[in-house]
Amino acid sequence: MKVCLIEPSKFVSLTNFVSTISMPPIGLAYIAAAIREAGHDVSVVDGPGSAPRSYHMFEDKVRIRGLTQDQIIENIPSDTQVIGLGCMFTSHWVYARKLVSKIRQRFPKSYLLMGGEHVTGFPEFSLEQAPLDSVVMGEGEETIIQLLEHVEKNLPLDDVCGIAYKDSEGVVKVNPRRQRIKEIDSIAQPAWDLFDIKKYNEVNQPHGSSQGKFMPMLATRGCPFSCTFCTSPNMWTTEWIPRDHKLVVDEMQEYQNLYDATDFQFEDLTAIVRRDWIIDFCDEIINRKMEVTFQLPSGTRSEGIDFEVAEKLKKAGCHEFSFAPESGDPRVLKEIKKKVNLPSLYDSARSALKAGINVGCFFIIGFPEDDYRSVLKTYAAMVKCAWVGFTNVNLNAYSPQPNTESFKMLQKMGVITEFDDKYLMSLFT
Repeated sequence: MKVCLIEPSKFVSLTNFVSTISMPPIGLAYIAAAIREAGHDVSVVDGPGSAPRSYHMFEDKVRIRGLTQDQIIENIPSDTQVIGLGCMFTSHWVYARKLVSKIRQRFPKSYLLMGGEHVTGFPEFSLEQAPLDSVVMGEGEETIIQLLEHVEKNLPLDDVCGIAYKDSEGVVKVNPRRQRIKEIDSIAQPAWDLFDIKKYNEVNQPHGSSQGKFMPMLATRGCPFSCTFCTSPNMWTTEWIPRDHKLVVDEMQEYQNLYDATDFQFEDLTAIVRRDWIIDFCDEIINRKMEVTFQLPSGTRSEGIDFEVAEKLKKAGCHEFSFAPESGDPRVLKEIKKKVNLPSLYDSARSALKAGINVGCFFIIGFPEDDYRSVLKTYAAMVKCAWVGFTNVNLNAYSPQPNTESFKMLQKMGVITEFDDKYLMSLFT
């Protein structure tokens, strides 16, 4: 089949740090690789990456980086049979929904599907609001291949695990979730040849600090923890699976040869879980005498980092990582199921700083469990981070993401009663 995958253009605001990041979409690149490996003809329209220095307004409300919706549609091959889009953040749903409607008008006979954390958390809502034929929930590589096979052969979709869809009468059906892929080393490497990596490096706004030509990487998948405010337990379950560390380093060397990459941004949800894995990974880089840098900007665990590990990380090229305790109040940490010991975290940070690694820290205020005492404790923890010597501290406001434990609690309490556009956009602003 002829498949076109689309990365929609993104909201951007100088007051929203995450929105200013310009990174090649690793999730879409993995899906493209899986589709191509299965024998389908795949193309990509990368909204943000095709025009990373272009900005326009969406409905006079928010600034957009990348191609306009009309430009995105113009780049879809006219004979495309299946069109797939990604939507990670629920705050982008208002934009993605309108884009899907425009695509449906231009391609009335094409099969439209969407994946990502938003539709995984809100499958019925998404299918009712947009003219999508189906949505892929959770990890997508195996699901998309089975779905394409069924669409191509016009087979019933009721046995395709991991999707929600509209039946012939327009009724939304939600199938059981698919089991996580165990043999993740068998997953095809991202199809980066379909993206303009050079443009991303020219803009030079990666997730972490810039240290040269960069590439996004995944060394592991999933997170073993179940924080109440996080979408990961629903998207990935609580299973953490590492890749073979040698294959990860092989991939880094491949990107050195193909893209002159010298810096690697590991976008893992929780990169450091097993101490032995990270040591083996660092030793592999050291033994190959690779001149690279890498960082773990998404946040990692402090339990596996002592001075020995920190020295090993630094020697291998790690120059920055972040911890994410979220709250400075032990009571709130317990209630949000954030398994963090703050004194141990500070000790780990001291070890990393002593080894010469920059260390950041993420906090959130406004949890439903917060009160003025816990907020003061969080501010006190931020002061403690400054005293310890953390390189940077980031403070964000809590936002209830769909289908998280925290979100469901707020629904039950009657705090969240509807999901209008004002609510959806508030998750961004």
